[in-house]
Amino acid sequence: MNLIENVFDIAEDFMKDPKHVTIDYVELSKTVRGMKLEKPLEFPKKDTTDIYKTCIMELVGGAINYCYWYGKSTIRPLDSSSTKMYDVVKYAFENFNKTGGIHSFDRCIDSVIKYLSLERFPLLEERIKHLNELRINGQQFTEKICDQKCDLESALIDMVQIFPGYASDMFLKRAFLFFCQMNRNFGWFEKEMNTIPVPSDYQVPKMLHHFWILDYSPELKTLIDSETLIPKGSLMECEIRAATILACRQLVKETGWTVPEVDAYFWLRRKEIFIPFHLTVTSDY
Repeated sequence: MNLIENVFDIAEDFMKDPKHVTIDYVELSKTVRGMKLEKPLEFPKKDTTDIYKTCIMELVGGAINYCYWYGKSTIRPLDSSSTKMYDVVKYAFENFNKTGGIHSFDRCIDSVIKYLSLERFPLLEERIKHLNELRINGQQFTEKICDQKCDLESALIDMVQIFPGYASDMFLKRAFLFFCQMNRNFGWFEKEMNTIPVPSDYQVPKMLHHFWILDYSPELKTLIDSETLIPKGSLMECEIRAATILACRQLVKETGWTVPEVDAYFWLRRKEIFIPFHLTVTSDY
């Protein structure tokens, strides 16, 4: 099975006869013309001196990079956020030693769990479960990635087989984000970066809606504007994410940019646009 093509197939199935979300390809082409006048945006550079440590921290962070609230986005336990989560991982792995000892991988995972619990991150039990999945083969998987002895599809297959938490999302958002991060940090998987789906979350569709690329039904728009929770796996939620994947695939094609570049263009500009995004309690994003 080609997991990458399977995600696109799922997205296309949802969008064959959409009830709540449509893609306006005329507005998409207008946005492309504007994007071509700009340079792709870049995420802030990370310290990549220790390649192995950077990769292992991305694997850990990606395993728990989801859902920082239970409802309104402005009401979060102790101001939890992705930035705060990555700060926790960075702090827990500050003295990480790949060979073991008091700063072993297991000890660092223990520290991450302790800090997440103290900070009362949402979906804490799910996060602990996903972190514990990394203990057995997390380092071996990271070594394989760092050795670059496999293509992206093979590495993706390994990831979803070894770590069920990464496999649970039908659109594999966090899995694809991990490989985007590898490309951003090190330029790896360059030839395959135009073949994967965009990591489909909540901020990119917000931006696509702002640019008139995604059009929402009155019912869905009312729910989003009123910050009403949309159930995970509902037709509304799946159509939002499926349409995001297909729209971004077309944006990649028309701009000539990579998937990480298209993703960054919208995600890094998210705070410039003051409209609500859809709210879903989920471990997928």
